[in-house]
Amino acid sequence: MVASSITLAVAPFLTIIDKAIVQRAAGSHTIVQSAFESFHKITRNPVKFVKSPVFLMMWGVYAATYTTANSLKTIVEESDRKRRNSSRSSYDEKMDKAFIFVGTTVVNSATTLMKDQAYAKAFGTMGSAARVPMISYGLWACRDCMVIGSSFVLPEIVSKSLEEQGMEKTKAMTLSQMACPILTQAVAGPVQLLGLDFVNRPMHELSYSEAVGKRINLLYNNFFSIFGARVARIAPAYGIGGVGNSYFRNKWRDSVDERIIL
Repeated sequence: MVASSITLAVAPFLTIIDKAIVQRAAGSHTIVQSAFESFHKITRNPVKFVKSPVFLMMWGVYAATYTTANSLKTIVEESDRKRRNSSRSSYDEKMDKAFIFVGTTVVNSATTLMKDQAYAKAFGTMGSAARVPMISYGLWACRDCMVIGSSFVLPEIVSKSLEEQGMEKTKAMTLSQMACPILTQAVAGPVQLLGLDFVNRPMHELSYSEAVGKRINLLYNNFFSIFGARVARIAPAYGIGGVGNSYFRNKWRDSVDERIIL
């Protein structure tokens, strides 16, 4: 319930930005033009937007991702509690983090790739590839690993380091949850754009060196616009959404623990 509610609140904004990135990669719109067009459609008929597959796919991706992360964290917490009460087994924090990371990444990547394929075909160019090439799936999967790692695993590591330097625990976690996903977009943004370019411009008629040159030129010319869009997208998705999800999930968890104790 926490995951679905939090993601419902941020999914409209994510839908606008994702559509804008795809249309920018296709060359049909600028980021601002696409975002303004989508915002106008939402305000004109919000019910139609909420019922649209474009929105429902986006909400489904993040509801599934946060639900998985929350569930796996609960499993890990209960396992750790049992291990601490038993002398037969030892606590392995690295294995727990790997368990959460792998499980969340699998769900996020699987759902995101389906969404990316649908968006690329719906908002891509007329001359795009008949099928999404495997290299695009590979690039998008790498992007997802970076995003999930920077959103669900890295913040806890960074926050502990900040705590050791004297920062208060809550402030350290909030800062880490906001900063880590945003900084990662300097790499994740170009990787997503490159995956879209393989769909929009197969370039089968060009030599390898010519195709590489054109793709590098695309990244060079669009880096800041894509990075800005990805930051604008990731801040609510994993920054604000991550803070809200952690806060309400932990509050609910503490309430459940108190009831069990009573």
